[in-house]
Amino acid sequence: MTRVCTSSKRWFQAFSPQQYTHYLKIKSLSEWANCTYEKIYVRLDKPIPNNHVSSAIASGKQALKLAEQLKKEADNYPPQLRHLMKLDWDYSIETCMKIHEVIKGNTEEDIKLLELHRNYIAQKSQYVDEDDLDMRLNRSGNGFSELGRRLVSAKAPNTDECEAIFNDVNKSLDIDLEEIIIQVKDSIDHMVLKNPNSNFNLYLIKNYDERFAMHRKTVRFLRELMKSLEDYEDYGSELDATVLSDSETIPIELNYLDRCSSKLLMDELMHFRGSESHS
Repeated sequence: MTRVCTSSKRWFQAFSPQQYTHYLKIKSLSEWANCTYEKIYVRLDKPIPNNHVSSAIASGKQALKLAEQLKKEADNYPPQLRHLMKLDWDYSIETCMKIHEVIKGNTEEDIKLLELHRNYIAQKSQYVDEDDLDMRLNRSGNGFSELGRRLVSAKAPNTDECEAIFNDVNKSLDIDLEEIIIQVKDSIDHMVLKNPNSNFNLYLIKNYDERFAMHRKTVRFLRELMKSLEDYEDYGSELDATVLSDSETIPIELNYLDRCSSKLLMDELMHFRGSESHS
């Protein structure tokens, strides 16, 4: 059952600020690990220097190790919050393992990433508000993966199926800047910050605004891709040059903004030196 937020109570307010902050440390580290592996994954169509691959993998492993340590320190936390910690960490390590296999050339593991993400969202929605910013972006991202699979694997994409997915994605992205500001403020007000006087709130609002904007750009790209596939019989060689260019740059831009989100939280909530800086 999906959890729905009331205007006066958000899911994390059931826990103390210390508990919520501890959870966010584990969440941001787990997501950082996922994003560093994904950074290689979204660039696999071109040669990648070995030192970039090894740097990303080392950073991801370090983040997962620290997240596991923090998870063990939360033995006396409420069961729901410990379950979320485990859910985030388990999803991250399973995804990193699958991506590592794909990096090594085992492309059969690629399709399993979509199923992992789908299951992760289904489980997390039982504990986190439906309109939570990260849940909105997670559902949108899952929709992109679903659409991408259909558009690249089917000779003639099923228009009705694709439109249904587009509608679900658009619902997740139907949010204005005012609501983003409110949710970020509510979240930060419940955190224990290293430096309460920093501009962390402004940076986090900007990051969420940019991520939602990039997701909307991705919707436009996928619609153009779908139109191109419908217009030409030769699906491989007749695609518009702009569509082909966007197919390479958009996943990289999405990954970059996701990494920025994790790094903002890690920088504000803890000391973590495993964040490699290559864009």
